[in-house]
Amino acid sequence: MTSLLRYDELMGSVRSVGSGGSFTIACVLCGRAESEDHRIRCEDCGGALDAVHDLRQAGPRPSPNPLLRYFDMLPLREPDSVCWLGEGNTPCVHAERLGAEVGLSRLFLKEEGANPTRSTKDRIASVGMSRFAEIGVKAMVIASTGNSSTAYARAAQLLGGVNLHVFSGRHFLPRLNYPDHPAVTTHVVDGGFDAAGAAARRFATEQGMYFEGGFFSLTRREGLKLAYLEAFDQLPVAPEFVFQAVSSGMGLLGGYKGALEYHRLGRLPSVPRFVGVQQDSCAPMVHAFEESASAIAERHVVRNPSGIAQAILRGNPTESYPYIRAVCADSGGTMTRADEAAIRRARHLLAEREGIRGCHAAATALAGAIRLRREGLLSEDTPVLVNLTGADRPLAPVPRDLVVHTADVTR
Repeated sequence: MTSLLRYDELMGSVRSVGSGGSFTIACVLCGRAESEDHRIRCEDCGGALDAVHDLRQAGPRPSPNPLLRYFDMLPLREPDSVCWLGEGNTPCVHAERLGAEVGLSRLFLKEEGANPTRSTKDRIASVGMSRFAEIGVKAMVIASTGNSSTAYARAAQLLGGVNLHVFSGRHFLPRLNYPDHPAVTTHVVDGGFDAAGAAARRFATEQGMYFEGGFFSLTRREGLKLAYLEAFDQLPVAPEFVFQAVSSGMGLLGGYKGALEYHRLGRLPSVPRFVGVQQDSCAPMVHAFEESASAIAERHVVRNPSGIAQAILRGNPTESYPYIRAVCADSGGTMTRADEAAIRRARHLLAEREGIRGCHAAATALAGAIRLRREGLLSEDTPVLVNLTGADRPLAPVPRDLVVHTADVTR
């Protein structure tokens, strides 16, 4: 079966898709080259655009700064553009005690909760701000359930030069953890994440501002890819399976692309099997995947989603699902889900056996690995990497100066 994603073809013909710097921009669906730096989707087919790097001259460089270490595989033209804010270099631990309890002797955990805002999303803010400086973005609009907006708000406050507009559903306000600041305007929508995203797009269009694009932002996926490249370099053995909790799935797609790149560079013997995990109460992708559906149908959409893993409460992933389905299918992986009891148990095990205070989304990924071990898809000695994407932020500040919008949550 032909893959939906054309990464292999693009990586093998990077010289034919454009010129300039060490990368080009192309559509991962149709292969069309893109010369407009500000565009986030293909003008022909609407597909996701991505950076295609010249891997003939790529590879990690010796540097404590992850953005310089992996510069050859980032969408940046000049090293002087790099805006590193201390994220990255997070632990990747062999969870021997936890693994012994759940029957996985080679279980490894990438602890992204060690980042400055306790989330892997700090990586997207640094890569994003670095690229935006290169392409001249001065004002931008994002939508988030909390982690991305917190990371970007921190970056905007520390770096200056960009006016940031954050859109969030009212339910997620407690997860926006940054103080009020002149560089950041916080917009609240009386709806969920999907309504906030729609309001953000409309606002950006009306105001003539750059819409960051969420899943379709290549800087997001390239930033999140770094957690995987670090883990691949830290691991004593190549993983056969990779687990991550998914909302839109941008981190899983970024990690998959990174694995393809590392395989081409000879730094991975094979591409791992990628597994996307969702919570039972909001699992539209899993439902569609289990039906072998090529697209999200109305019956899969979760209206007004709820659940303890708030970071992954996306009820309508219609636009991103085909990409994540392709990642899981093409890599030989799958999608699975975890109920609340399994998530709580996984979180308890992380804390009690490994001393890791992961958030519920991180625990969801681990719960997925435990489930597949119980179901026999993993053997006792299978090398497994679980990306623990974040931790809670207790006692963190929240913005008080809010711009309130109304929204039709069905849009």
